[in-house]
Amino acid sequence: TPKQAEEKALNEAKKEALRMAGVMENVWSVFGQVTADNGTEFTEAYSSVSMLAISGMVNVTEKKVEDFWDEGLKRNFKVVTIDALVTKDETQEDKSYALEVKGIEPIYRQMEVLECSFKVYGTDSYLKIFWFGDGGADMIYPNDYDPNQLFKVGETYKFPVSGAYDLSMEKSDPKADVERVNIIMVATKKEYLYNGDNDYQSILTWIYNIPADQRA
Repeated sequence: TPKQAEEKALNEAKKEALRMAGVMENVWSVFGQVTADNGTEFTEAYSSVSMLAISGMVNVTEKKVEDFWDEGLKRNFKVVTIDALVTKDETQEDKSYALEVKGIEPIYRQMEVLECSFKVYGTDSYLKIFWFGDGGADMIYPNDYDPNQLFKVGETYKFPVSGAYDLSMEKSDPKADVERVNIIMVATKKEYLYNGDNDYQSILTWIYNIPADQRA
């Protein structure tokens, strides 16, 4: 859709801003594709999110969006040009520090349960889990049922940690065919409280402000 094309072009512009500022490594994207075939029609839904807070933070100060018609391809393109301030994280990563997550599926049906297992390497750690869907963002761990705790290095844990509740996948808009969801899990060597707003930029800013050698 035009909206998705504009979002993708904006992400590419942000990545280019990072590259121009010398932040070339650790710029990565997650891309997912969902297909459905009911026998009469074939539909595809794409979701893409760029993680731009790993080694640098992009603050867009001005954005211009233009439509460009390619006569040869007979297609319309979205062109996004930005002015941005890029802040670089000069802290070196701890290559021995890692968070391993298993069990998160690429596709869920309505009301399926979200669960996974995780393990930290390098040192005992604290964990934060953030959820981003069409209905907004939220921190889903720690929560009222699962209090904050220190996770021992090398041990395998399940989420939800307490096992006292289930998290079921429910679309924000029941009429929507597909909803894209992004999950960010952040392990830290010491406790970094999150008291910010539940929106994407605030959470990325919080992650970026944690030194690179203190997070995975």
